Amino acid sequence: MESHLEAWAQQMAELVRRKTRERDQRHQTAVLNQVQAERLWVAGMDEVVHTLTRLVQALRQTDQFPQLTLLTHARSPQGTTTYMRRGALLTLKGVGQDHQTIEFAIDARPAFRPDLLTPVVRVHTIQEARHGATPLQAQVSLGVTVQGIVVWQILNPALPLPTEGSVEDLLTSLLAACFEAE
Repeated sequence: MESHLEAWAQQMAELVRRKTRERDQRHQTAVLNQVQAERLWVAGMDEVVHTLTRLVQALRQTDQFPQLTLLTHARSPQGTTTYMRRGALLTLKGVGQDHQTIEFAIDARPAFRPDLLTPVVRVHTIQEARHGATPLQAQVSLGVTVQGIVVWQILNPALPLPTEGSVEDLLTSLLAACFEAE
């Protein structure tokens, strides 16, 4: 009987050792080094930049939105997005009759999900008023997961934005909401 208990105890000890090894291996493969994390972040934000650029070009081609101006602040000489720790990633000016500005700014606050790479990007609208610009109004936060997927958190529940989907779905909804708010 004692040898049966000893055998069982050995099996349990081996099981625990194996599980610990597996967990450690998973952890090591899941941990990204800084270069890998920056590359994933850049790829995700590059998707945002390219999608918004395409949408603005499509709007301008209708001749209804000649005032739209998209400024990209994080472009490399090769035309790709560069990693940023502060500042504005993108600024879209001239949205709507009131010439609203949409700014995609690096946000130093903690990420809204634990699986996000830092930094996250907060999307603000700035309403141009006769007496200067009104304060920033946060609309949505964008982040890139450790798997390289762009996700978002809606900060202004009054906006009819999708809670998930593609980057294009989000940005088309955001632009539509800004144009409809006039």
